[in-house]
Amino acid sequence: MLTNTSASTPPAPSQPDRGAAQRAADRELFEQLQADGFEGPRFNLLEDRFWRYGWNVLRSWMRQGVIIERCREHRIRFPAPYTEVEEMKRRADVRDDIAADCLSKAVPAFMNGEDSPLRCWNPDGGRNLTSFFLHFALWFYRDAYREWATSHRRRMRVILGPDRHVYDAGYEVWDVFREPGPEEQTVLQETLSIILAEASMEERAVCEAMRTGATQEEIAQQLGTTRKSVERRLSRVRGRAKKLAAAGIIVAPSVSSAVTR
Repeated sequence: MLTNTSASTPPAPSQPDRGAAQRAADRELFEQLQADGFEGPRFNLLEDRFWRYGWNVLRSWMRQGVIIERCREHRIRFPAPYTEVEEMKRRADVRDDIAADCLSKAVPAFMNGEDSPLRCWNPDGGRNLTSFFLHFALWFYRDAYREWATSHRRRMRVILGPDRHVYDAGYEVWDVFREPGPEEQTVLQETLSIILAEASMEERAVCEAMRTGATQEEIAQQLGTTRKSVERRLSRVRGRAKKLAAAGIIVAPSVSSAVTR
């Protein structure tokens, strides 16, 4: 005999419902923290929560290669050449070092002191505590990344030798960020044309918007789609570019420049 279990099984909460439930729980926790004077067991558990959340999210974003984009979406802008983004994607030890450096400074700065950002959290502001913390932590990520990049670039100069002009110490950015000359612009345009030869209309639109300096969030708004969709389209384009580079059809350094400029 078949039974109908749908009537007895409550529906799974929607994303907005889960967000509202988390904010309600955080409101209650915040009131308890205020009553405790922002110290004690609850305060320590929240510190651990921020560490675990920041550790997982930052390392995931670095592994996916979207961390710089996430910073830009929060108006935290700093140069990060594709070579270093690829290094973060490829190496778990680099991700661990940068995340640990970031959080070791961000968590105490966020939680401690009479005027700490934690005490200024607004339960009616629309963001839960972890989201509020992560926005704050991204400023420390910028500093942690810069510290790692300085050491990384120094090692690269030693490995490649002083005659390899891959780094401009005067501007503290790699050559990929210098404005290309007319010949380089032509090469980049030709490379992009090859990469996009079999691209869909949507992929072409995303790449064109990306070249204007728009963030993935801004591109999603322009095209009436989601950021995840924009990421998928860019991923397909980059995958096609890597195959073309591996086949010797395009020059590898031009791949990232063409697609990301």
